[in-house]
Amino acid sequence: MNIALLPNLTREKARDVTVEICSWLKKYGADYATIKENTEAFSSIENMSFMTFDELLRWCHVVISVGGDGSTLRAAKTTVEYDKPILCINAGRLAFMAGLESDELELLKNLIDGSYIIDLRMLLDVSVKRGGKEIYSARCINDVVLARGDTLKITDLCVNCDGKLINTYRADGIIVATPTGSSAYSLSAGGPVINPSIEAILVTPICPQSLFARSIVFSDKNRIDVYCSESTTNTDLFLSCDGEESKNVIKGDVISVKKSDKYAKFIRIKNDEFFEILNNKLAGNEGK
Repeated sequence: MNIALLPNLTREKARDVTVEICSWLKKYGADYATIKENTEAFSSIENMSFMTFDELLRWCHVVISVGGDGSTLRAAKTTVEYDKPILCINAGRLAFMAGLESDELELLKNLIDGSYIIDLRMLLDVSVKRGGKEIYSARCINDVVLARGDTLKITDLCVNCDGKLINTYRADGIIVATPTGSSAYSLSAGGPVINPSIEAILVTPICPQSLFARSIVFSDKNRIDVYCSESTTNTDLFLSCDGEESKNVIKGDVISVKKSDKYAKFIRIKNDEFFEILNNKLAGNEGK
């Protein structure tokens, strides 16, 4: 098996964890490589190969991301384009999406033996249109967030489903999430948790100015459009996909969100069920 290693070297433990991963992979007879930019960090590792990113993703059978959830999201969106499954190994703190913790690396034997399950996670395709012309597009695993910027003005945001107005929210913003992303920002904003095995689109207002403004779960077949109401006076808005660099959105822009025709493939080695992971990662960290 050929394994691509994508460690987030900004994480304090990521290099050490990656070195230990290589030790186990060598023991189990796997080949491993990383990108050329990591040559200095891993030149001392025996049998390590270095390739360009494109070469690496074409060569490998499996991608291992070493870091936290942010690292996994970035790596997973890239692996989607190459149709490669990904395993996240935690070298951060919470790492809700981690398939293995750093003290469970002996279980990599299951990966080499093929004793694992691939969980398909739905993605969202996002586009921004200005004057009928697309000016931005992206793909998300967790969520799309439209929120106010530095100004403290509340914003009137309209949400349409398949061209029909569902509601106008007076709020700090709107989150459109996948089931995978339902346990991220949307949960913090009061939204429900959706098992990732269910395909749906979740819309959650951020700090709405109404007791009756709640999350809505839409079908995965719906298209959601979000835009500023004509009555809003706040034009300081920003769009962010999976917490990445935000893009300024102006009044008149329409943000369209729909289910992608592609899926992220997450490797599950352990038999932990979704809500068991939820309890261990989230409930178990209260007060810490």
